[in-house]
Amino acid sequence: MIGYSIRLRLTLWYSVVLLLGMTLLGASFWFSLRHILFASLHDELRQLCRGAVNVVREEGREGAPPSDLQAELDSYAGSAPKGGWIEVRDPGGRLIYPARPQMAGPRYVTLRLDAAVKGENYQVLAGIPRRGVDRLMSHFLFMLLWAAPATLLLASLGGYWISRKALAPVDAITDAARSIGIRNLSQRLATPRTGDELQRLSETWNQMLERMEAAVKRLNQFTADASHELRTPIALIRTTAELALRRDRRPEEYREALAQIQAESERTSDLIADLLTLARADAGQGTLPLEPVDLVPLVRDACAQGGLLAGAKQVPLTALFPDGPVVVDANSPALRRLLLILLDNAVKYTGQGGTIRVSISPGPPATISVKDSGTGIPGDVLPHIFERFYRADPARNRDSGGSGLGLSIARWIADMHGAEIGVESEAGKGALFQIRFLRSAA
Repeated sequence: MIGYSIRLRLTLWYSVVLLLGMTLLGASFWFSLRHILFASLHDELRQLCRGAVNVVREEGREGAPPSDLQAELDSYAGSAPKGGWIEVRDPGGRLIYPARPQMAGPRYVTLRLDAAVKGENYQVLAGIPRRGVDRLMSHFLFMLLWAAPATLLLASLGGYWISRKALAPVDAITDAARSIGIRNLSQRLATPRTGDELQRLSETWNQMLERMEAAVKRLNQFTADASHELRTPIALIRTTAELALRRDRRPEEYREALAQIQAESERTSDLIADLLTLARADAGQGTLPLEPVDLVPLVRDACAQGGLLAGAKQVPLTALFPDGPVVVDANSPALRRLLLILLDNAVKYTGQGGTIRVSISPGPPATISVKDSGTGIPGDVLPHIFERFYRADPARNRDSGGSGLGLSIARWIADMHGAEIGVESEAGKGALFQIRFLRSAA
């Protein structure tokens, strides 16, 4: 039934099921009525035979002439149903009362009864025409054969009408969904307050539209921000090259221009790598293989690299480690990158005279803390610092503010570890970033 509408398929299935049900019900009624009618005929025959046996028992006494028995049996046979007959045989098998009609006429229901009368066995055979039962069964079958199609037709039409009424909201949902496109994802479907499948379907559609709208907004924002971020370094590279080629210059000037181009190219490469990392994460391809890792040597190595950055700004970096190992399931390169992102941010926003401290708490849960005494983060900014391309101070230049992707990548790495990254900060009082490993090592 491919290609047929749901309402038509529902009607056809409903009609088929109804036809089967009516067939089974009609057949059961027909056989039940037939059984009841024939059981009634057999009861009448049984009473008729017993009555004949009583006549034989009363009139078949010794010395009584056979004519008396014949007369009594004739009288009794007159009380039989119309068309009924009785046949009686003595113990020797001779007919005492031969009242069987010609069998070429209507069909009969017969019954034979063996009875002992004064120690001798008599046989009584009785019959009743079955034409009344056959006529009633024929009329009943005629009613079934005519009433069933009419009932089926009316029920099918009613089922089709009901299916149309029931599926009308689905058509409305379909039309509304068809009218929603990429330009009007904010539009929502009307939700009927019926508490049934249609309400759940509408709510599910609206939830999907909300997710799609949010995804499209993120994509548009990501594309706009990426375009903006890439436009600046490309423009700088192009402008530097054009200025260097505009006239002849000394070798030192060419080297300076090439150094600027190299620096911008490195920044652009890092930005593109970050963008690709987040793009793979959005596509569900950013999985990280995890294995048991001791945090102490890993954090010590990251602090050694971060110490070079802190030393360049004359900011002391100290680290506190527990006595024993702290083992978690982790991906060493990715976790090292997360720590370097936090350390890089701490160095950027901590001036001379400030401090940076890194510590490990064995837990549970195992926790890595990175605390600085820098400029801090205002309260209204805290909810947004993990958003892509977000900068707390738009006036910061690219050298001091970065691309705004570092903390987004840090949160993604934490998520891949089943960890939780959080921040506590106030403006002018530094910031505390903590990574809590909620899953224990396997």
